[in-house]
Amino acid sequence: MYRIALLCTFALTASPTLAGDKLKDQETDRLLQILRDEIEREDCLWRESLARLTDQPSDEQQKIAGLVAHFCSQKHRERIVQGATTEDLVRHEVAQYDQLWAQERAIAIGWQIRELKQRRLP
Repeated sequence: MYRIALLCTFALTASPTLAGDKLKDQETDRLLQILRDEIEREDCLWRESLARLTDQPSDEQQKIAGLVAHFCSQKHRERIVQGATTEDLVRHEVAQYDQLWAQERAIAIGWQIRELKQRRLP
C-alpha cells in the first residue's frame, strides 16, 4: 500500500513539472497505468492468498506464496523485461526482486488473514 501511495504522490507532483503539455499527458497516462497494474496485483495477491494460504502449515506457505506471486506478477514481469536481451541482467534482476517482493507480500497477506480469522474465533 505504501508503494501505491508513493506512486500517486509522484504522479501528481512530479509529472506536470518535469514534462511539457504533450509529454505530461503521456507520462501521466503511463504512471496511472503502472498504478492500476499495482492495484490489480495487490487485489490478485489478496484474492489468491485468501483462497490458497489460509489453511496451510507454515512450511507450505512459502512454496504456495511463490506460486501466488508468480501468477499475480505476470504483467509486471513482462513489462520489466520487455525488450530485454538475455545479456541484459539488470532488467532480469529487477524482475527477480519484484517477484521476491510479491512473494513476501503474499506471505504477509496470509499471516494477516490468519490473524483476522483467529480474532473472530472465541
